[in-house]
Amino acid sequence: MSEDSAGDGRTPAPGEATTDRVRGIFGRIAGSYDAFNLLSSMGLDRLWRRAAVRAAHLKPGARVLDLCAGTGDLAFALAATGVASAVVATDFAPEMLEVARRKAARFSGPTEVTFSVADAQSLPFDDESFDVVTVAFGVRNLPDRDANFAEVFRVLKPGGRYVVLEFSRPPFAPWRALYHVYLRSVIPILGSMLSGGDRASFQYLNDSIRRFPDQAKLAAELRAAGFTAIGWTNHTGGIVAIHTAVR
Repeated sequence: MSEDSAGDGRTPAPGEATTDRVRGIFGRIAGSYDAFNLLSSMGLDRLWRRAAVRAAHLKPGARVLDLCAGTGDLAFALAATGVASAVVATDFAPEMLEVARRKAARFSGPTEVTFSVADAQSLPFDDESFDVVTVAFGVRNLPDRDANFAEVFRVLKPGGRYVVLEFSRPPFAPWRALYHVYLRSVIPILGSMLSGGDRASFQYLNDSIRRFPDQAKLAAELRAAGFTAIGWTNHTGGIVAIHTAVR
């Protein structure tokens, strides 16, 4: 199956996540991903990750699983607190994790970060083996969110916390309209410049954000998966939202 086909052989819709499409895109853009994040968010991505770390409510000795970890920035931010006993960073694009491993050589802190190539929809971990599971800008790239939610529910300990940092829907219509103009007009051009001409990959990122459920709909999906104490906070006017849910 090519990256331009869905599991049923058809051509996927704009922004639709398929395994081959997502793995191919992030494999290609791994080298420019960090620069793209910094420039496209105007540095706000760092603030969003710090907020996600706070939302994790880490307790001393906690074991943390970071899904769709990419180049490792959220995993390292979690480890830098020194609260968790271990952070396991996973991604199904090995090219992204290779960048994270190179960054790990420069990371110093009391909490070890380890890496594993793994699919967030089928995790190779025991039941009830983590206190916290996090994911930053990865849930919208999963072809089967229900499978991910079921797997997270399985590997979390009772009372464990799932933290989802993701692009969302600004509730204020004029701000939302301006944001969508930025997504449509700036993101593909900026991504193409940084990646040496790979405009299509960054067009997918734009389309995937616009296709993703809004805050209330994502909360409903988490509730249907069995999570409780579900809530979210909007950041930068709702450009991103941090959802939290308890197993």
